[in-house]
Amino acid sequence: MPSTTSPHDPLLLGKLLLNMGMSMLHAGAPTRRVSLVLNRISTAYGYRIYTDLGTRHLSVSIRDAEGTNVFSGGRGKPSLPGVNFRLVSEISNMSLELEEMQMPLSEARGELLKIQAQAHYSRWLVLLVVSLAGSAFCYTFGGSVAEMCSTFFATFCGLFLKQELLKKRMNSYVITFLSSLLSALAIVFCWKIGVLSELGQAFATSVLYLIPGVPLIIAFVDLLDGFILNGLDRGVNALIHAFAIAAGLAFALFVFNIPF
Repeated sequence: MPSTTSPHDPLLLGKLLLNMGMSMLHAGAPTRRVSLVLNRISTAYGYRIYTDLGTRHLSVSIRDAEGTNVFSGGRGKPSLPGVNFRLVSEISNMSLELEEMQMPLSEARGELLKIQAQAHYSRWLVLLVVSLAGSAFCYTFGGSVAEMCSTFFATFCGLFLKQELLKKRMNSYVITFLSSLLSALAIVFCWKIGVLSELGQAFATSVLYLIPGVPLIIAFVDLLDGFILNGLDRGVNALIHAFAIAAGLAFALFVFNIPF
């Protein structure tokens, strides 16, 4: 049981929990894991919390051992979560450290800011590796060297466009559609100039970088854990992205009147 009076400021704790929880949600963490981390930290500092966890918002109410509400707050982000499992893992590890050693909340906040400020992989490294992965998938499905090279080119172009549009904070579904369309057009271009004798595997694998596989898995995990609304929200979001991918491919086929 938490002590009746905790030496830790509930206001600082509340802000820390909101920041930590939203960071995990926006990084694609399953809802149950976010709830576990927040409850672990609040208990370690001598408080109980009640949370309302969505995919775009988080509300926290903190109570002391006597049941008195000492903090209520909420935070939200307009966009659905992306995926950054390194951030999720490091925040989870941080919660375990805080459970063992209740460092001052100001220091805990500093540690969280360091985790959030960690540099992502180089943009050009991501472009190179993802494009190589696309060409490798093309090879796996029986693609020739020419098809692999075309898939590399199409994936690179589509992902580059996606990164640029993300900077402009465009609607995520529109980004997926336009990126899919550009990748498809790149394959059609290679076909038109004679690099490819047929579209086949290159056309199908040029958009695999857009497939929302991880969000679908997390949606299924949320459903199994009983977070039905969050699971449906994430699942429907992933399905709309899948539809946008298909729409981009279909539009390219329609424009060039290509039977497929």
